[in-house]
Amino acid sequence: MESSYYIILGLEPSATATEIRLAYKKLAMQYHPDRNPGSKDAEEMFKLINEAYHVLSDPLKKTRYDNHVTPQAPTAPVDTWQETKRRKYWQWKQAQQQPYVIDKNYFKIQGLAFLVFIVIAGFCFALVHTAYYISAQERKAQWDENTSAISKIKNTFSSGRFASALEHALQLKQQNPFEFRFTIVHDSLIDVLHALADTAFKKQQFAEAITLYRQLQPFEDPSHIEILQRMAMCQLYLGNYSEALQSLKHLHHQDPGNLQLIYEISMINLNYLDNTTEALHYLDLGKKLFKQNLTDVYGEAFMLAVNPKDVPDVYFALFQARARVHLKQKNFSEAYQDCNWGIYLRPNELAAYKLRIEVALAGGSQESLCSDLKQALRLGENTAKKLISRKCS
Repeated sequence: MESSYYIILGLEPSATATEIRLAYKKLAMQYHPDRNPGSKDAEEMFKLINEAYHVLSDPLKKTRYDNHVTPQAPTAPVDTWQETKRRKYWQWKQAQQQPYVIDKNYFKIQGLAFLVFIVIAGFCFALVHTAYYISAQERKAQWDENTSAISKIKNTFSSGRFASALEHALQLKQQNPFEFRFTIVHDSLIDVLHALADTAFKKQQFAEAITLYRQLQPFEDPSHIEILQRMAMCQLYLGNYSEALQSLKHLHHQDPGNLQLIYEISMINLNYLDNTTEALHYLDLGKKLFKQNLTDVYGEAFMLAVNPKDVPDVYFALFQARARVHLKQKNFSEAYQDCNWGIYLRPNELAAYKLRIEVALAGGSQESLCSDLKQALRLGENTAKKLISRKCS
């Protein structure tokens, strides 16, 4: 086999790559199947030419080929897969040539197949119908059970056991999130209870209102601000100042920047519980928020930029309350500064001057006493005349 590929291409073993390529092109054109239609010999020769060129044109394959010397010329390799394919094609073609006979056996087979189809289809239909019927019965049973549960919840609510009814509705709502009726019942009962509590509050039935609000409170997370405010007001009207304070503190925890809440907590401590320490703690928070809010809007020099008329009244009330706390604690210096803030915010407010006069008379700075007395007189405080004659002659 040393020289068989060379013989096919008509070359010597010493042929160069160029000579191999030229010989291949010449022979390939000569034995190409398009030029030799129907010629098996030409087809086989063309395959051998391609095989020889494929080996001799590759230096590595050529070297390996030259190193293997065998006495016989190459033959076309047997392609087992191709042979199998040809054999199957021939068998199929032979089968096609046999005539298809339509006889009694044909109709028997077709009828049997149709009967099998009908049986399977009927079985599938019966299976689906049975499953649907069972599912429908289960859904109906579940619907009836839920309807009965809703009826029990409404009866419990009607009997006045509001919290128990709401708890049961909430439990069913969580267990059956896809049963929309539980959600509707739960939400509607909360609305009804809210309306009952609001009605009691408007009628000034504060004890009943507190009872209703307390039953409603656990089902709102977080507790609604309006409910806490109304509970605090009810407690104030009933004289339960500590309970009112707890409700307001809960609100303050939710809204720490609410100055009105801070002021209300301070006033309950100051006016009803005589707890000046806690009152001052919240008033200090209010003063801090006052400076922070105005600094955020006007900058560090807000006193030069702000128009006191634009400042909410709650700021003035905070400094008035803070001054009274310091006056009670005999901290006259702080009380005097708080009065200054109050007069800065409301320069035409009589109460601001009266409080600074009170601080001066109690032992604080009397630097502005006379001017404060004259300003109080100008604003309608006629009792200031006697003090002016005594202190400012």
